[in-house]
Amino acid sequence: MILIRRLTEKDIDDCAHLATSLALGVRYGFVKEHWIEKLRRALQEKDNLLFLAEEQGLIAGFFWAHLSGAFLSAPYLRFIAVSPDFQGRGVGTLLLNEFEQQTRYLGKDWFLLVSDFNTTAQRFYEKQGYQKVGALPDFAKEGIAEILMVKRYER
Repeated sequence: MILIRRLTEKDIDDCAHLATSLALGVRYGFVKEHWIEKLRRALQEKDNLLFLAEEQGLIAGFFWAHLSGAFLSAPYLRFIAVSPDFQGRGVGTLLLNEFEQQTRYLGKDWFLLVSDFNTTAQRFYEKQGYQKVGALPDFAKEGIAEILMVKRYER
């Protein structure tokens, strides 16, 4: 059974490894030591949410979000990762639902960016109610556009 819980200091190394070993991490040139630093800082800052999914002590995935990261006012899903061993088992949906539940009290729309080449992720987010609203060419890496997606908060 997959459980969702807050990410802790002891999880950082495994989450950094997951982020940097995924095809997305390789394409963007993620470096594990940098991710360890980023996640440590994120744990200490109050505007961040970090949760992970696990099953029998194995990390199935995690997400990192900012409470006011989108336009300094709305929840922004900065990163979500699912271990290849757990893909297709609903882990991404569980993590995305947790992000939305943890930020629902803000009463704001949810935002995220997804790489233009990552059509599988785009379809996943669309199935979860997110819509494409724009593109940011060369935003994170030259030659790649980041697609801005939003899910409207229903009052």
